[in-house]
Amino acid sequence: MNSGWLPVGAAAATSALLLFAAQPDSPGGMLLAVLATLPLFIVGLSWGLFHGAAAGAAATIAILIAVGIGAGLYYGIVNALPAALLMWQAERWPHRPVRLVMTLVACAAAPIVAAALFYGMQDGGLEAAIRERLEPMMNAAVTDPTGTTPPEWSAFVETFAGLFPALAATFWALLIAVNGALAQGVLRRFGRNRLPTPDIADIRLPRWMLAGFAATLMVSLLPGGLGYLANNLVPVAALPFFFGGLAVMHWALRRSGSPGLWLGLLYVLLLLFGWPAVILMLIGLADTIFDFRGRSGPPPATPAV
Repeated sequence: MNSGWLPVGAAAATSALLLFAAQPDSPGGMLLAVLATLPLFIVGLSWGLFHGAAAGAAATIAILIAVGIGAGLYYGIVNALPAALLMWQAERWPHRPVRLVMTLVACAAAPIVAAALFYGMQDGGLEAAIRERLEPMMNAAVTDPTGTTPPEWSAFVETFAGLFPALAATFWALLIAVNGALAQGVLRRFGRNRLPTPDIADIRLPRWMLAGFAATLMVSLLPGGLGYLANNLVPVAALPFFFGGLAVMHWALRRSGSPGLWLGLLYVLLLLFGWPAVILMLIGLADTIFDFRGRSGPPPATPAV
């Protein structure tokens, strides 16, 4: 086990430096922050959960000492802990990728619920706290020649503040998924992957998720803090169906003559436009109800794509 401490230290240092180097006003700097969990996944998926979790803990402590308690806690909650939980599920259920999806969604939803409970004791609740922090920054970005904020921009700020937790949690979940997949892909390419690569086509969502999604939609119609909380949980609750839709597309396109070409085109459309994600979510929702793959039989035997 001692032979793994060098990779642990290197991963912790690299992850912390990626976060340190991030500049909010620079696209390149933000890209570095996006990749902060990649070193943790690389160590954990090649050396094991213990080493991956140790790298995350070491990076958290380093940031806590060098920057402060707030930054250290942020890194630990947003990066280190979710990465460790996902690596734990990958080791425990290597052939059940749906477990990874469920863990990812739980990690995305937990901070929203925790923040709603924390700010629920204050006037205006979570929505007021978010608007109070966002409005000065966003209003300062756009002003007319008289120095006032245009009414349409104020309306946009209002809408953005209403969905900020949902947007942040959903974007974070997708980034974590990309980092994990990228790490596994790199390790597999060089023959260093400790675990088999999960097959996305094997993602099959339990039907109880339909009831959870429907309940969240219904509660989101309520006024007040509870409705605000549920409204921001709707996109997070829809994430499993997005991954379910991706699973159906992987399963279906493997039956075509050029699966790699069509899957590549699908991911390009997702990156460029975003709206295909809604279609994939609807496909995943329909598949959870009707079980297209179960009715049609297994796909051709091909490596995971």
